[in-house]
Amino acid sequence: MNKHNFIKDIKELFIVQEDDGTYNIFGTYLISKKNELYFVSVIDDPYVQPIDFSSLRYAVTYCVFDKNQKNKENKRLCELDRYIGALNVHIAQHEKMVKKSAFPDKLIYVAKLNEEKLRKRKFLQELERYLSVSKHLQTSKYKEYQDLKS
Repeated sequence: MNKHNFIKDIKELFIVQEDDGTYNIFGTYLISKKNELYFVSVIDDPYVQPIDFSSLRYAVTYCVFDKNQKNKENKRLCELDRYIGALNVHIAQHEKMVKKSAFPDKLIYVAKLNEEKLRKRKFLQELERYLSVSKHLQTSKYKEYQDLKS
């Protein structure tokens, strides 16, 4: 195996946490945490704006999808993460309103709260499917490399 192919193969598999706490993904992406958010940036392209995620799992999934040119999936992943964040705020607000409100208004807030929790559950299930696809893509890369090595 020549040096160029070896470097290419390693980049397909390379996921490591650096000493400063950032994650280097495939030698192309850098994931850093700031204020409870995970930011994905492209290492060699300072002009690409970092993308923020609420979870490290979502950030890594984004990198796997981007590397495999799954643009549609990446767009939906970002949307779902944003939707869930907004729903968390709405759920917290409606929980406060349920506690503070009198009987007739309380029923309205309980209905809204249940609707938002149901929507959040639906979005989380969809996100889990994307995480599974990402894991499958990366696992197949590992397996492919193992088969070549044997």
